[in-house]
Amino acid sequence: MNSPDPKNYKDGVQFFRDMHKLVLHNCAVLSTLLDDAESRGVFASFAAKPEWDEVLQFFLKVAPQHERDEERFLFPAVANKVPHIGFQQPDAPIHFLVEGHEILQRQIVKLVHDWNVFRQTKQDENNLAESHAKHLTEDTAFIASGRELVRLYHEHVAIEEERVYSVADKVLTGNDKLELSDALRTEYGNEAVTGLFQFEGPQFSNPAYNVSEYTDARSGNYVEGEYEDEGEEESEL
Repeated sequence: MNSPDPKNYKDGVQFFRDMHKLVLHNCAVLSTLLDDAESRGVFASFAAKPEWDEVLQFFLKVAPQHERDEERFLFPAVANKVPHIGFQQPDAPIHFLVEGHEILQRQIVKLVHDWNVFRQTKQDENNLAESHAKHLTEDTAFIASGRELVRLYHEHVAIEEERVYSVADKVLTGNDKLELSDALRTEYGNEAVTGLFQFEGPQFSNPAYNVSEYTDARSGNYVEGEYEDEGEEESEL
């Protein structure tokens, strides 16, 4: 399943929604691979299932790019329309969603570390057969970390859909959504987006982040707010 191409969208919000579908699709793929790893062992699953490479590339590269796009384009567009919701407050929706992005990225690093260990280790059938028994604790930790990543993404996507995307649908005009698409096309250039990359080291939304520790992908506090329909705003002018 390829990443949506911004060139094909006139509605930038729909582009972001389709990216969420892609994220959830890859969560399902990862869940299936984790089931396999639990059955035969992590390194044996790595050796038998080439899908590991593609799904980890997705979570290492494509998912963080989506999160950067949200932070740079979608979140500011919504905040500009509904500043009285309080997006700039420390416990406001955009702040805890950005914090959630940082949590997701740290969780991904745990998985990629084990993948890189596997890629850098010479493997043979005897090693693979014995590795699960010898490294049961490590395998269990890897599988738990992967399942936690899937859980966090499901929760994070649901929160964004409710707290940002649904608001965007209501407050952004057709022209706003077109401008959002135009900005994304400029960001991506004129090249089609495939979601397939060469596997390299971890990349983050912002390497300069001073990331403090959080325990969940969302805050328990968020600011409720009402938005005004365009018609109401016009009638007050």
